[in-house]
Amino acid sequence: MENTPQNPSEDRHSHPWKRYLTYMKWYALIMLGISLILAALGYSGAGWPGVLNGLTWGLMMGIFGLPILGLLLSVSIWSGYAHRWGEYNYKKQLEGDPDKKKEENQRD
Repeated sequence: MENTPQNPSEDRHSHPWKRYLTYMKWYALIMLGISLILAALGYSGAGWPGVLNGLTWGLMMGIFGLPILGLLLSVSIWSGYAHRWGEYNYKKQLEGDPDKKKEENQRD
């Protein structure tokens, strides 16, 4: 049975620290998955020393690789927004503020 908050308008993701914990849970699960896959590959190739080596490589990839991947995803998502915002400001400088033009056209 799912725990419902006493205040129904309060969302469980409304607090930043709860959202942060959710992200950390997914980060840990992804790191565990990568480590287990590499451990299985290491076991098939070299036995138990391969498992230890696979777990080590999985943790290193998780610690160093996933933040870089998150940064690249963030840049790719926000670059579209920055492009549209820059285009709007460029047109605003070149042609003037569209809101002011509408007000001037309504006065005429």
